[in-house]
Amino acid sequence: MTGAEMQAIRKRLGLSTVQLGRAIGYVGADNTVSVTVRRYESDGRDIPPWIARLLIMFDRHGVPEEFK
Repeated sequence: MTGAEMQAIRKRLGLSTVQLGRAIGYVGADNTVSVTVRRYESDGRDIPPWIARLLIMFDRHGVPEEFK
């Protein structure tokens, strides 16, 4: 998965970078979570396969409310 694909999924879901980061399990300060997601989206970091699979599931089925 590319960063552009990740960003497109996030936008289709209507989530901010912080909300997506929380949904995939990142904890910590909002700024840190946002920076991490933005690095993935800008291809500054490789997207791990487990995150790519989770994003595909979110794209197809939505993000569970308790994950937001």
